Amino acid sequence: MKNEIIQPAKHFDMHDDPLTHIDNLHLVIWNTGLSITGYSQNGDVLTTKIYDLPKADPGLVESIFINEPLVAGPQPVTHIWIIEQRHLIIPGLFFEEKAAAEWLGRFHFIETDTVTRHTPLTHPEHAYMVFPIQEKLLSLLERYFEEGKILPLSKAVLSHKIPQDDHYVDMTTLNETLILSFFRKGQLLSHQVLHDTAPSDVIYKIASIARDFQIPQDSLKIAVSGFGLSEELATELRSFFPKAVIPGSEQFSSFTLLSKLISCAS
Repeated sequence: MKNEIIQPAKHFDMHDDPLTHIDNLHLVIWNTGLSITGYSQNGDVLTTKIYDLPKADPGLVESIFINEPLVAGPQPVTHIWIIEQRHLIIPGLFFEEKAAAEWLGRFHFIETDTVTRHTPLTHPEHAYMVFPIQEKLLSLLERYFEEGKILPLSKAVLSHKIPQDDHYVDMTTLNETLILSFFRKGQLLSHQVLHDTAPSDVIYKIASIARDFQIPQDSLKIAVSGFGLSEELATELRSFFPKAVIPGSEQFSSFTLLSKLISCAS
C-alpha cells in the first residue's frame, strides 16, 4: 500500500514558478480526499493539489506523503486541517477536557481506536471545539510532520471575518462533504458537517435550518467556497436562494477557501 502511487485529481497553480517560492504548506484531510497547498512568505496561495480517495485510510494517505514532491522539500507543513462530522462546540465556562470527551461519546459513536482532541475557537468567543481523530492517522501525521498543528477545518471556517448581514450562511464544499455555518448579524446560529448529501437534500437542510430560525428563504445570503462544487448543486442553490454567491470557477472557489486557512493560521 505504501508504494502505491496516487495521482492528484486536480492541480491549480497561482504562480508561474510556485515551487521556488513556497515558504510553508498546509494539508486538508476529509473522509474521501486530501489537499496539499503551498503558501508564500506573505501568505499568498501558490499551488494546490487535490487527491480523491475512497476513504481517508492511513495507508493511502501515507502513499501520498511518500510520493508527493510538495512535501519532500525543506518547507514545513505547519497546519493540518481535519474535517470531522462528529464534533461539539462547548462554551469555555463549561469546558473540562475529560468531561468534554465523555460528552462527545454521548452524542456520537466514537470508536475505541480514536483520540479526542480539542481546540479553542475565535468565534464563538470563549468556546472550544472537541473532535475525534483516528489513532493511526494521528500517529502518521505526527511522524511525518512533527511541527504541524492538527486542527479542525471548522476552526478556520468560524474564525474568518463574518459579514454582519441579517442572515448569512458560509458553505464550504469538499466534493460530497459540506460544512454549513449559519449566522445572524455575525452571531453563530448553527454549524454542521454533512457527508454524502445529494443536492436536493442540501437544499432541504438549508431551508429547514432557515425555517427553524424563522429566516426568510429569499433573504438568506450564502457564500460558497471549497473544492469540487458540483454544477447540479450550484444550479439548485441559484434556483432556491437568489442571494447565493457561487464562484465562477473551481480554481477561484478553492483559492477562497485556502485564503481562509492561511488567514486563520497567521
